[in-house]
Amino acid sequence: MKRMSKRQICLALALVSIILLFVCEIFGFSSLLGLEEGSRLAISLDMSVTRALGGVAFLAMLINLGYKVLDPKRSPFWRSILISLPAFVIAVNNFPFSTVISGEARVTEGAPMLLLLLLECIMVGFFEEMAFRGVIFLGILKKNPESKLWQFLSIVLSSVIFGLVHLVNLLESSPSAVFLQIGYSALIGAMCAVILLKTANIWLCVVIHGLYNFAGAVIPRMGEGRVWDTLTVVLTVIVSLAVVAYMIILFLKGKTRTTREML
Repeated sequence: MKRMSKRQICLALALVSIILLFVCEIFGFSSLLGLEEGSRLAISLDMSVTRALGGVAFLAMLINLGYKVLDPKRSPFWRSILISLPAFVIAVNNFPFSTVISGEARVTEGAPMLLLLLLECIMVGFFEEMAFRGVIFLGILKKNPESKLWQFLSIVLSSVIFGLVHLVNLLESSPSAVFLQIGYSALIGAMCAVILLKTANIWLCVVIHGLYNFAGAVIPRMGEGRVWDTLTVVLTVIVSLAVVAYMIILFLKGKTRTTREML
């Protein structure tokens, strides 16, 4: 029997993942398990499974394209973590510590549901990072990876695309909320693109993205009460401006990964 090539295996994996994704989207993974439609458990399970399948499809594409961003050992672990620390601060700061400490907000679900929400957020991060930082950003960057200007344009273009994709949420949310989401999604996308450029480790981007989503979803999805207060807004603005400045300096400073090392 003729042995399948790496390309054939990747294409088969992507195809199977996409087929399963459509099946789960149409029939609902939670419905196949007999869970109550619209329950928190069903919503988290459906999101986790569909995003995991979508992520696997894009992961297969990345492997087929040969991009060297999937092996965390390619860059010193602690150096990559140190570079990424401000991004982790942004992610953690998305949790409303002020209102929770003051008692204006609280978590109402137990540990199992919180862990499921964490899994869901990581799977969303996995899917979106493989798609937008992996396939799209690196695909644009590949045209002229050594040019600082082209790197900047690749970051901006891929991040704008990532932000605009959230327009689909207009079907179930208010325009003001969606346009706010487009703005901060584009900024998070740009931050993750810079981290990827400097570490060549897309898994860090997945974790940062997933943690950011989880921190922001705990109270709205698994709790009750007020999310934003004056202190939270002020801290968010201060932290965001500081990290934006850091990311600009990080992008401009030193050499980035070369084509040989990352593409």
